[in-house]
Amino acid sequence: MLTSLRISTTSLTEGKFLYKYLFLLGGPLLFVVIYYFNFFSVSPIVNTVAAITAWILLWWITEAVPIAVTSLLPLILFPSLGVLDLNTTALNYASPTIFLYMSGFIFALAMEKQKLHVRIALYVLKLVGSSYDRIVLGFMISTFFISMWVNNTATTLLMLPIALSVLKLTEEDFILYNKPEEYRRFSVSILLTIAACSNIGGMATIIGSPTNAVLIGFMKQVYHTDVTFIHWFLVGFPFALLMLVACYFIFTKLLFRVNIQATPNTIQALEDRIAQLGHMTYQEYAITVLFALTAIGWIFRVLIVELTGWEFLNDTYIGLAGALTLFLIPDTSSKTGFLFEWESMSKLSWGILFLLGGGVALAKAFEESGLVKIIGESILSSGIHQPFLLVILLISIILLLKSFIGNTALALLTLPMALGIASSAGIDPIKIGGPVIFACSLAFMLPMACAPNAVVFTTGQVKVKDMVVSGLLLTVVGCSLLMLMSALNFFSLMI
Repeated sequence: MLTSLRISTTSLTEGKFLYKYLFLLGGPLLFVVIYYFNFFSVSPIVNTVAAITAWILLWWITEAVPIAVTSLLPLILFPSLGVLDLNTTALNYASPTIFLYMSGFIFALAMEKQKLHVRIALYVLKLVGSSYDRIVLGFMISTFFISMWVNNTATTLLMLPIALSVLKLTEEDFILYNKPEEYRRFSVSILLTIAACSNIGGMATIIGSPTNAVLIGFMKQVYHTDVTFIHWFLVGFPFALLMLVACYFIFTKLLFRVNIQATPNTIQALEDRIAQLGHMTYQEYAITVLFALTAIGWIFRVLIVELTGWEFLNDTYIGLAGALTLFLIPDTSSKTGFLFEWESMSKLSWGILFLLGGGVALAKAFEESGLVKIIGESILSSGIHQPFLLVILLISIILLLKSFIGNTALALLTLPMALGIASSAGIDPIKIGGPVIFACSLAFMLPMACAPNAVVFTTGQVKVKDMVVSGLLLTVVGCSLLMLMSALNFFSLMI
């Protein structure tokens, strides 16, 4: 029996490695085929960029090697194949967009270290949690708010232990009422809420999701246009807020209705968790005040520049100034004597920063080679020239690919297509790129669609059917909102 089990395990492992090895070889093989056959009869430089892009995207999508490793390929391939020199390529990995996201990650690590995110979540739950519907709403608001500043996957990982703790403590109430099916609906609604709102909140701010950085990088590299924090917020926050409202009604009123009221045990469970945290510490106050000042700087940056004449002030400068100050605030309880230390940076998502750098490098290559324009002209030859119809077409393509491609990789695949169309049709690129980048974050339907979905699915309490049905409804709402916003020319507010 044990021998057969070992053989079975070994076979599965070998099969997994075989899958990875096939795609590992498939990347360079795909490059060679495109490079030497030039199927579309384009210029050598355009063909080279297309071949490199195909290689990189295949490895990104299949994760044949770690995504961060794939993201560094342009540093090797661009100089050796005459696309861009090494200095020009390397500069893309140190673009202002990358450092803006780094500042967001540093704040997230500081919050995690002091458990500030847990306090925020628990107090929101206490504030709204007089019934099971409101407890779900509390998790929605908490997850939404945290995901505005922390990347989607990290938000899910931060919120999940709180959710599982609350579910474990409330299970007795449902047993008391002999309502096992009600408990299942309640647990599913909370877990799916965390996954969905991690994606929704990430769309609200410029630093909420790495996917957002793809549009920012392309707009900067290809069109030399800055998308500021406040301009993104003017579009992203209303869209995300409407999605949050839709999420609440779909989960609590339509699909996972719970018909019993919360008992004192539920409220007491939250009180106990808050009591365990104790009073808010000096460290938590310091992080809160510093982050609030940084957010105020992002929101009122344009006004500050007009009043002071500080033209050097941009979102990256403000973010880095705030994040680096964390290392300078005295804290006598710390072994280094400061609030935040470099050792904690080992948890920073360096791989995501490399991924963003790789995306910006590709954007530069697309611009230099003229590939974006060629893609746009090819699609426009179909006869569709109206911005609204083009948005519908592109969103449809994204939804077809969403099931098996991650958010950021999908953005890197579809955004050049969208911007190429805009350039060739003489359309403001933000009118096409805006809805496309938001559509890439509408990842609600399947466990493999994004990391937050996969994380909550591993709990074993969520069925694929639950995720598909709720995700389909959320996706329909999201696409409808994007089309309406596109028709109303709402995305022009982003620049």
